[in-house]
Amino acid sequence: MALLQRSLFCSVFGLVYILLVSNLCLAADPTVSYEFHVSYITASPLGVPQQVIAVNGKFPGPRINATTNYNVIVNVFNELDEDLLLTW
Repeated sequence: MALLQRSLFCSVFGLVYILLVSNLCLAADPTVSYEFHVSYITASPLGVPQQVIAVNGKFPGPRINATTNYNVIVNVFNELDEDLLLTW
């Protein structure tokens, strides 16, 4: 009888352990998301007014705050009259 109770206890404990560990494995990395509207504005970065490319109406553009293993989503809306390539 004691062997049966011990076997049942081990089975239940093992099942609970597997369920807890499997929930930890499903945890996702944090996600940060941004929306960029890229357009022209007039600014004076060198002291002379000139047309520059701005993000969300600001020059220089915003800083992306993320840590290693973060999922970063950036939705870019190109409002320029030419193609755009963003790199970082």
